[in-house]
Amino acid sequence: MNDFGELLYAGKTDTNKNGIVFILLGILAIVGANFIYAKTMLMVIGGVLILVGLYLLLFKRSEKFSIYENTIVLTLKGQEFSIPKEQISHIEYEEIKVRRSPVVNYYPVLILNDQRRVLINRPFNSIINQDLKKVIESYL
Repeated sequence: MNDFGELLYAGKTDTNKNGIVFILLGILAIVGANFIYAKTMLMVIGGVLILVGLYLLLFKRSEKFSIYENTIVLTLKGQEFSIPKEQISHIEYEEIKVRRSPVVNYYPVLILNDQRRVLINRPFNSIINQDLKKVIESYL
């Protein structure tokens, strides 16, 4: 235990998964181009998908965050930012509904005392990340 208190939740944001999926789709498109007549178009699409995936992996890396008893620690681009519990006035939820899905995702948004908003890019819904939901709802 450190001066932040007991660790309640530790996680990463979802950015790395998207990069890997784009790279795999690009490789699949390039390999699949060998089996169809219009090879060039599918190879170009595969190359673009691989470039988007590399961009997401290299420049939009996942960020770590930890929720302790007394503070929330965010690691953004190699720098560690701590937000003490006293600076958080309340927590709101940003609602994102995915098209063609009955499940609604919620992203926690920390509203600080000086009215700045800090988005934690880790969704939860009725199916996934229920432990994050419990920690966030009982935090303040």
